[in-house]
Amino acid sequence: EGPIVQVGSALGSTIGQWLHLSEARIRNLVACGAAAGIAATFNAPIAGVVFAMEIILGELHLGDLGNVVISAVTASTLARIFLGDRPAFAIPNYTVKTPWEVLLYVILGVLAALVAIGFIRLLYWFEDLFDNWHFPEALKPAIGGLLLGGLALVYPLALHSSQASSGNLPEVFGSGFSTIEGALQGKLPLMLLFALIFLKPLATSFTLGSGNSGGVFAPALFTGAALGGAFGWAVEYLFPGATAGPGAFAIVGMAAVFAGAARAPFTAILIVFEMTNDYHLILPLMTAVIVSLIISEKLHRESIYTLKLARRGIHLQSGRDLDVMET
Repeated sequence: EGPIVQVGSALGSTIGQWLHLSEARIRNLVACGAAAGIAATFNAPIAGVVFAMEIILGELHLGDLGNVVISAVTASTLARIFLGDRPAFAIPNYTVKTPWEVLLYVILGVLAALVAIGFIRLLYWFEDLFDNWHFPEALKPAIGGLLLGGLALVYPLALHSSQASSGNLPEVFGSGFSTIEGALQGKLPLMLLFALIFLKPLATSFTLGSGNSGGVFAPALFTGAALGGAFGWAVEYLFPGATAGPGAFAIVGMAAVFAGAARAPFTAILIVFEMTNDYHLILPLMTAVIVSLIISEKLHRESIYTLKLARRGIHLQSGRDLDVMET
């Protein structure tokens, strides 16, 4: 699911360059491609549009918005013809039982920010490790695959949950949508969820750091669901029956970790809302996402998408004027 953003964006950029369009129009086509990829893959056209505006363009401009919306609607319509019109996850309808629950979601937002920052630093640490390693480039992805296979091989059997796995596939493999759904439904045990908070970012770092194909979109959602689910079980242990359960915290955790890693709060809120088709948790979602965003911004300036550019002296979020002056 992650690479579809790159594929769509690259397609838009390529078409724009073939047609010798202006830089502004090429940027617009890049955003159109990214929005179409998100809209089609996750059945989330609104989140696709907002993702393109928040991450790719970094601003809301009415001249760009129309094309991006048309692209997302077209992609989502075609995807629904082939894949059906249904949310990505089938979950119960959770509700907020008491107003004081919001305080728990504030705590979850703080934890999500810390996990998001840890994810960013771990991923770039492995990228730097492989980039600086004097080893044949063609073999680096093989080493990454070997590390990933080793991680699955030593996967603690005590933490394995057949409810979350697709056959005998470890939960750290693949996009992990079945595991996410298990967390959202409150079916996964505490120890498994706690372990996946650390193992999924590690598996993703092995993959991307070594040069293999993948993305950070789904792993961020996965890690957030694991964090929220584990936090929800801890809350349930301390306050039995007082909250909606671990599944509700898993939903909010998904959005909060993604917001902390990508610095895209509206995308985080809307992607989870569209993937679950559940509006009842919108207030906890907004609370945890903004808390995670503020803390992660204070502790780590760049997002998981912009850090590599910042290292090259390109600061998209700081404004184009700064980029021009630095160049």
